[in-house]
Amino acid sequence: MFKGLNVRVRPIYFQLLIALLLCCISLSLQAVEVIDDENDDVEFAIFSLNDDLPPLSKSKARMLYRGKSKKISGSLKIVLVDLPETSIHREEFYKMLLGKSVSQMNGYWAGLAFSGRGSPPDELDSDDIKQILKWLNDNPNGIAYAPIESVPEEVNILITVPQGE
Repeated sequence: MFKGLNVRVRPIYFQLLIALLLCCISLSLQAVEVIDDENDDVEFAIFSLNDDLPPLSKSKARMLYRGKSKKISGSLKIVLVDLPETSIHREEFYKMLLGKSVSQMNGYWAGLAFSGRGSPPDELDSDDIKQILKWLNDNPNGIAYAPIESVPEEVNILITVPQGE
């Protein structure tokens, strides 16, 4: 490959090649940092319109979204709603709360449903906050999640799930 290159040109060629590779690596790392910075601000709220629902601990929220619990405060049966499978917020939420991907959770819920031990949360058609609020109006003991910046002030926030927890 380098047979035709002059002996004096070879070191310059290699130096340029190394500089180009270092530049590409640097740009790739900067792009990753930008993506990470964008995700650092994401925080989710698990909320309801029912003011009688008590705040949730992180472990209780995990139990609810794993289907291991269906009640709050011992006897209050709750219903969960999920964002569409294609929603980026759904992926982020499950990664942050449970450390699982949407496909892992789908498999998990399929196993619970097959064994008769549970059924997945209702799934909305879009992740629009208006549709979430409409579903919550129709389900008095319903619990939903959304990015905290889109959650209206009048809802009962049961717990917040910050990035990296």
